[in-house]
Amino acid sequence: MSIRNFIGVSSALLLAWLGATYFHEIPAERYPKQGKFSSQTSAKNSSVSDDAVASATTPETENR
Repeated sequence: MSIRNFIGVSSALLLAWLGATYFHEIPAERYPKQGKFSSQTSAKNSSVSDDAVASATTPETENR
């Protein structure tokens, strides 16, 4: 395989990959939460309610 063919095939594959990833939509839920307030937003979106967390006490926390 000559250098010219290698560059042509590599360019075509890269162009196809970039085109496929550009047009493929990814939902925002799949991205990790980042930033200063990421722990607060993940706590808001949690499916566990505050009552369930409060009622789940352990013997160590009851003695305090």
